This record gives sequence, C-alpha cells and structure tokens, in this order.
Amino acid sequence: MLPAIYHRRADKADHYVTGSFGKVASVFNIQPHEAHAAARKRIAQPYSMTAVRPIEGLIDSRIIEWTEKLDSDFVKTGKNFDFASWATYLAYDVISEVAFGKPVGFVQRGKDIDGLIQSFHDGLPIFGIMGRLYPLTKWIKKTWISDAYMVPKPGDNTGIGNIMRFRDNMLQERINENNNPSKKVERTDLLQSFLAAKNADGSPMPIEDVKAETLLVLLAGSDTMATSFQALMVYLLTNTRCYEKLLAEIVEKDTLGLLSPIPKYDEILEHLPYYGACIKEAMRMTPAAPNIFPRVVSKDGLNLYGMVVPEGFEVTSNPWISQRDKVVYGEDSESFRPERWLEDPEKAKDMEKYDFTWGYGTRVCLGKNIALLELYKIPVQFFRLFRPELVNKDKPSTYVVAGGVSFHKDLWLNLKRRKCI
Repeated sequence: MLPAIYHRRADKADHYVTGSFGKVASVFNIQPHEAHAAARKRIAQPYSMTAVRPIEGLIDSRIIEWTEKLDSDFVKTGKNFDFASWATYLAYDVISEVAFGKPVGFVQRGKDIDGLIQSFHDGLPIFGIMGRLYPLTKWIKKTWISDAYMVPKPGDNTGIGNIMRFRDNMLQERINENNNPSKKVERTDLLQSFLAAKNADGSPMPIEDVKAETLLVLLAGSDTMATSFQALMVYLLTNTRCYEKLLAEIVEKDTLGLLSPIPKYDEILEHLPYYGACIKEAMRMTPAAPNIFPRVVSKDGLNLYGMVVPEGFEVTSNPWISQRDKVVYGEDSESFRPERWLEDPEKAKDMEKYDFTWGYGTRVCLGKNIALLELYKIPVQFFRLFRPELVNKDKPSTYVVAGGVSFHKDLWLNLKRRKCI
C-alpha cells in the first residue's frame, strides 16, 4: 500500500506541524504537495548525484582525518572507545563540510563541541511530542507558552536552539565573505547553493528559508548516517559468518587492485556487491527514522484492503514495521541476512521498490545521495584498516529512539590495525 498512500499528490498531515525545528517550515515540514513541489524544485539541484559526485574528495579528506585519529588515539594506545560517539563526530564533520565548506572539528578535538550533538538529542522528545499531539501543539503555538518553552530560538543555550546559533554564525560569516570582493572565494557547498536559489518568479530565496533548509541539513544529515553506520557495526560484529564473508570480499578485490587507496563510490558499487547488501540489510532492519509518516487521504478516499478510508483521514506506515514484512522480505525477515539482496534479482527489485528507509515517492529524502556516498565509502575503509572487537558482546549497544529518530549509545570497541594502504 505504500505507493497508494504516498502518491505524488498526497499532502503531509499535521504531524509535520512547524515549530519543533523553528518557526519557518523547511521542505521537510511543508504539508501541501503543491507548495512542497515548488520548494523542493528550487533547492533540489545540489542534492542530485551529478552535483554530489564532486564532493567525494571532501569526504575522503574527512575519512583520512578520522582514521588517523582512531589510529593515534586508540590503536596505538590500546584504549577502548565508544564507536557510537566517534561515528557521530565523523558524520557531523562531513555534513558541516558539505553544507558550510568546513568541518566543525568534532573529530580533531575528539568531543562534542559546545554540546551540539547532545543538543539535537535533547530536542528530539519535543519534536516527537509536538508531532503526535498536534491538535494541542497548534493551539499552544498561538500562546506565549510556545515562544517561551517549545519553539527553539538561536539564543537558547541548549536543544535545537544551540545548533541554530551555530548555523547563524556560519551563515553570517558566509554573507560577509560574499559581500567582500577582496575575500570572495568560489564555493560549491549547499549553503552557497541555497543563497543562490531562486523562487519561480526569479526572486531570491528568503533568508529565513535559507536558515530553515540549512538547519535541516545539519539535523537530518548527520545522526541518520551515523545511526546506519553504527547499526552495520553491531550486526556484523555479532554475526561472525557475515563479517568474515564481507572481509573476504574486500581482501579479494583489494588484492586484485580494484580499489583505490580510499575506495571510490563507483568502485564499491561495481566490485563489492556483498558489502552493498550488508549496507542495505542494516538500514532495512534499523532504519534511522523509525517514525510514522502520515499522509492525508485525498479526494475520493483510499481503498485500503477492501475498506474505504474517507477523504481527510490520516494513513501512515513505519519503516520499522514495513521493512520486516514477511511477504516482501521472506520468513526470516527478522534476521540479518544480506544474501537476500543477491539471491534473486526480481525479488531484490521488489525489496527496493518497497524500501521505506528514505521515505517514499516524491517526498523521498533529498539528502539520500549524500548519505549513500558516505555510507558506501566510510565503513569499507574502516574495515580495510582496522580489526574492531566488541568489548561487551552480550550487550553491544544501547539503541535509542526519541521523537521518531534513532541512534546508538555505548558501542564500545577495541581496535587493532589490519593493514597499511
């Protein structure tokens, strides 16, 4: 029923009510499908795979910094470390480089700078509450309570407001740079694309919309990638058969000289099919956003398994549920088994068709191409360089879901060097 529920003219429900991430709606929050199509069109170009491919070198530089830091701080010292935190540091540095042209510096400093990551996690419960209790939320938004306690502001020292302040500082720095001919530098990052974006009438994108879209990039493009990487780590390190099969594939292709010192995205797609299947399987079983994504039933209603759902009602699905469907994924859908993606090409097409990891239809995640570039490149380099071991195999990680977004905590590893490239 996913294609029927998430068709191109379906409006988002009030679950997406604006407020938890600020007063101005980003493309994620826009509910009417016409308004969404117009907003998406003006910012879609820098998210295309054609536009994303040139940033592969930027990701490579962040991978090098991260692996060198892991080597110096943990391999050479023998210290155990929380991989969940370090995967998140890398994800935030990558997305800030892609968005603003430079990393925040989480990896270099080895900590959550100014509590920005924790601020996002702290803001998630408000996001979840506001979305699920939207009749109350819409009423509260008309009162002083909203500005005082619910809608984040750049002046806040905690929560989403803390990230807003960071965003505003980076934005003002870029505006000053653009307005100073003597310091003007050509940029190709997302922020510069947003500043150059035009409305249908040729007018520039309002600065408040630029702020909303930039904040969305920071929030949606960091923890989600980190969660998928952490999930992959948990599944592989608790499944010896899959882990050894993956390593054998990487070593074989490495020996044949088919992988660059830092593997290119195209090389991975062509030469590491089992690795790609492991990525898909980890995201299937642990979607980064195990949330409801409700749509408003359009005119004439919806035929749902022989029952008519009237116009105006809300219908939704959740990737945590749909991606365990036995009809689509098999009787062993609750098990991590990457082979399912390689056994039958026609079955694999069905699984791809009903994949809900990135949303569905015309509202599919704009940052999907950036995330895939990271997810395919970063873990394979990690496994080439290091031999990770779980410190506590009985309880490898604490999986947290807050506000419909997921992340891991306490994924403690011990690292040893595997090889030099």
